[in-house]
Amino acid sequence: MINIQKHINSKWQSLANSKIFLACSGGVDSMTLLHLFHHANFDLEVLHVNYQLRGKDSELDQNLIQETCLKLQIPFHLKRIHLQSILDIQGGNLQEIARNVRYEFFEEKRKLSQKNVIALGHHLDDQIETFFMHLARKSGIMGMACMPSEHHQFIRPLLPFSKEEIIDFAIKNNIQWREDISNKTNKYKRNILRNIILPELYTSIPSLKESVITIVKSFQETQLSLEERIQPIVQKFKNEFQISFQLFDAFKNEERIEFLRQLGQKSGLLEDLEQIRFSQKGKKIQLKINSNCPFSAIIREENYFQFVVIQENNINFKLQVKDIQTLPSIYSKNVLYLDKSKIKGELKLRKWQVADRMKIIGLNGSKRLSDIIKDAKIPSSEKKNILVVTDEKFILWCVGIRVSPIAIATNETKQLLKVVVKENIK
Repeated sequence: MINIQKHINSKWQSLANSKIFLACSGGVDSMTLLHLFHHANFDLEVLHVNYQLRGKDSELDQNLIQETCLKLQIPFHLKRIHLQSILDIQGGNLQEIARNVRYEFFEEKRKLSQKNVIALGHHLDDQIETFFMHLARKSGIMGMACMPSEHHQFIRPLLPFSKEEIIDFAIKNNIQWREDISNKTNKYKRNILRNIILPELYTSIPSLKESVITIVKSFQETQLSLEERIQPIVQKFKNEFQISFQLFDAFKNEERIEFLRQLGQKSGLLEDLEQIRFSQKGKKIQLKINSNCPFSAIIREENYFQFVVIQENNINFKLQVKDIQTLPSIYSKNVLYLDKSKIKGELKLRKWQVADRMKIIGLNGSKRLSDIIKDAKIPSSEKKNILVVTDEKFILWCVGIRVSPIAIATNETKQLLKVVVKENIK
């Protein structure tokens, strides 16, 4: 049997210069990891989420962790929420909501420094359970790779050790922990797997754990290779926000899924993309807006998918619109003259968006605004701040760059408007 403390001291010495935020539930896994990290003299702080789901037991879990941190002089961070109230209001899956809450809490702390890492108490038995859960869900390579011991800023130092080994270590070292009685009930699929199915399989197939871990390692190697292959494509995509049909068609299915994953999208979106791939130009997929999704929609263009980026419209400028009598003899690219009778609705000022198109003088049809901006040789650092003036139907002006002929004033115009974009001084 590998000595757990020696393993932590040697395998994870790279953490000596990092701050470790340990996610601690009060169970034997995280309390043992707390003990191990403390004795390894790591720079350690503890995070705990009290969901207030189990009444007094939830409070006792919190108290144990707080008292342990106080005794060991370890900083303790607490997040208390009433999870059932959230569930009653917005509905959904309790376990998924709980996971989202705690990972947002973890990220809030971790992002304070690039050197910060989040330590999780997952162990070998958790890995086996995850493998079978993902197998039942028909997961792809990413799912079957299960949980890596280290990925981005998350680490799982106890993955090589079984629950039995961890409990044995905790008993020998007088580590206190609390049992979550909900783990004993077979209300959830994972508990049925843990308490009924897997014990039977272990009895019938003694080598099962070893076999599963061998398979998982193989999937992890494949997944790592897949990630490295897709990363440069994603980096290029983040500059253009489009993917050509030529590249999309050349992707294998697992590459498409990985591409979407690296963009914060679920694999279910792939079916929608495949559906509009052979639809008519302009077909759109509307996406649900959330903190993990930087896109509001995907549009099928002539020979590529255009991802529409959500852009904040916080601008420090305003429109100044005046009725005038005559056109000037000299024009400026910073002033727009419009025919009031041709404007549809109200004039508005906003930041440009990736999917924007605009009619321009001298061209039949419309042109993508991204191409107009590119042709104007605007520096990349300034592109995101480019403004457009629109009415209810069309973009009338890419400010300071190009003008649309749709409502442009002429010498025959009877109702002239002078439009200027002014800095909004508060």
